Amino acid sequence: MKTKWYEIEVASKTYRTYQIKAESIQKAKQLALSAVDEDWEISGAWKQGAEVESCQQLVLNKDGNMTTDTSHLNNEEFGNYIKDNCK
Repeated sequence: MKTKWYEIEVASKTYRTYQIKAESIQKAKQLALSAVDEDWEISGAWKQGAEVESCQQLVLNKDGNMTTDTSHLNNEEFGNYIKDNCK
């Protein structure tokens, strides 16, 4: 059987999550990228390719735990949550 040449592109994507306290989503994203720069466990190559994939506001649930689940919010709280997360 005759061999052929193939071009194969291989990608690797890993994620790292940070919980950031900030005044706005934009500021939280900036602070998260700064945290990546300061993280000694992350390689320079990984840092160069790092970008914000998602950003969700965390809220305290009735048990006092941080969550992205909004089912416990009343209408006003949920409206504020949506307004703050759609910027």
